[in-house]
Amino acid sequence: MTLLRGGTAAAATQRGAERPRLEGLDVLRGAAVGAVLFGHSWPGVFEGAGIVGVIVFFVLSGYLITGVLVRDVERHRKIRYGRFYAHRAFRLLPALIAFLSVYAIVELTADVLGDRSKGIIGYTLLTGFGYLKDLPLPFDVSMAIGPLWTLAVEEQFYLVWPALLVFALRRNRQGRLIGWSAAVVVSVMTASVLAMLVLAPQLHSLVYALPTTWGLGLIVGSALRLYRVHVFRWFSGRRLRLAALLVAVLVLALLMFFSKANETPAFFFVGGPLAMAGAAVLVVLAASRTRAMPTWTRALQGLGTVSYAAYLWNYVVILWLNGGSTANLPPLVAVSAILLTLLLAVVSWHTVERLGRIARDRFDSHYPDSCGGVEDRLG
Repeated sequence: MTLLRGGTAAAATQRGAERPRLEGLDVLRGAAVGAVLFGHSWPGVFEGAGIVGVIVFFVLSGYLITGVLVRDVERHRKIRYGRFYAHRAFRLLPALIAFLSVYAIVELTADVLGDRSKGIIGYTLLTGFGYLKDLPLPFDVSMAIGPLWTLAVEEQFYLVWPALLVFALRRNRQGRLIGWSAAVVVSVMTASVLAMLVLAPQLHSLVYALPTTWGLGLIVGSALRLYRVHVFRWFSGRRLRLAALLVAVLVLALLMFFSKANETPAFFFVGGPLAMAGAAVLVVLAASRTRAMPTWTRALQGLGTVSYAAYLWNYVVILWLNGGSTANLPPLVAVSAILLTLLLAVVSWHTVERLGRIARDRFDSHYPDSCGGVEDRLG
C-alpha cells in the first residue's frame, strides 16, 4: 500500500520525527492570527484580513491534522480514533472552557453586552461547547463567540475526515478522495451562494460561516500532506522558493484589502481560492524548510505559539472595550484590545493550555497503545 507517492512512508515518518515543531509553521500561524487581529481592529481598512487569516489556518490545519492521521496509519496500520479525539480535546478544550467561563461570569455579573437581559447566555454556551456556530440555529447567541464558527468548521471536518481518509488509504485512492471531497464542497458552496443571491441577499453572514464555504481550504491542506514528497520537489530551487514566497505573500496581502469580503460572491469564488493557493505555497515552503528561521521572525513565532487563545479572546475583548460594537474603534481602543488579547493569550498558554498538555502526556503514558473506540485496521 502506498501512503505517499514519490517517497517511502518510512522516510517521511523519519523526517517528520526529526523536527516535531517546525518554526516556519509557527511563523505562518503568527502571521495568520496577526491578520485576524488587524481585521478585527481596523475592519474598515483591512476588510478581507480576517478571512485571509482564517483561510491560512484552514490550509495549515488540514496539512497538520492529516499528517497526524497518516503517521498513525504508518506506525500502527490503523487510525486510533480514541487517541486522536482525546488529543484534540486536550489541545482545544482547556482554553475554550476558560474563555466561555469568563464570558459567562462577566455577562452574568456585569451584563456588558446585554446577553443576560436577552436570556442568551445559556444558548451561547451550548453553541460554543457544541461547535455549532457555523450552522443555522433556531435561537440567538452572543456576538462574543462570533469567531467560533471557524473552530466549528474544523471540528466538524475532523468528525468525518479520519474515516474517509483511512478508507481511501486502504484502497490507495487518495487522489479520488481529494477530488470528490473538493467537488462536493465546491458544489454545495455554489448552491448556497446562488440561493443567497436569489432568495435572501441579506443572509450573506449565514452563507459565509457554513462549513462548505471555506472547507476547500482544509481539503487543500490535506492534499498537500498526502502528496508532500511530490509537492516539496516542485519548490526545491532557491530562486523558485523565493519567487513563490514573494508572490504568495503579495497575493495574500492584497486580498486583505478586498472590499466586503465576507459578503461578496467574487471573494467566495475568486478571492477565497486565491487565498488558499497562496496559503498552500506558504505551508509547503514552511514545512519543507530545513534550516532554522531568522531571528527577526521570533516575534511571529511567539505569536504563532499562542495563536489559538489570541483568536478566541480578541473579538470579545473588542466588544467589551468598545461598548458591544466592533465598528468605529478609536485607535487607542484597537491597540489596547490587541495588547490585552496578547496578554490573555500568554496567560492561557502558560496556565490552562499547559494543564491540557500535561493531561495529554499523562494520557499517553498510561495508555500508550490505547485506541479508545472503533478500530479501523488497514489490510
